[in-house]
Amino acid sequence: MRFSLPTAGFRPVSHLVWVKSHCSREGYTRSHHEVGFLLAKGRPAKPATAVSDVLPWQYTHNTLHPDQKPVVAIAPLIEAFSNPGHIVLDPFAGSGTTGAAARVCGRRFILIESVPRYSQTARDRLAH
Repeated sequence: MRFSLPTAGFRPVSHLVWVKSHCSREGYTRSHHEVGFLLAKGRPAKPATAVSDVLPWQYTHNTLHPDQKPVVAIAPLIEAFSNPGHIVLDPFAGSGTTGAAARVCGRRFILIESVPRYSQTARDRLAH
């Protein structure tokens, strides 16, 4: 069974960019950014304060995961699209950055990671 965002009721409502101070990939160009999409299901209320579509980034050196995101990159999204005490779900948890950011923002979290070593990395990271 394949998962389809439109079939599940999600639609893109914004394109996000995180500007990096380092090159993370070289090809035809040198990549100094990460991209993402903000998805919505139904017609949720807009946040009280719109978050910028260009967000901060701090290099993590990918010490916990090959595609590790910094807390500073995820926290603004959690703050804009949830309230203190809400539960944040990350079905692709990697090293647990979303959980760490949710904790900083006063949110609870549920993380899902299918790779056992990264699941353990996230558990260890969040135990401290």
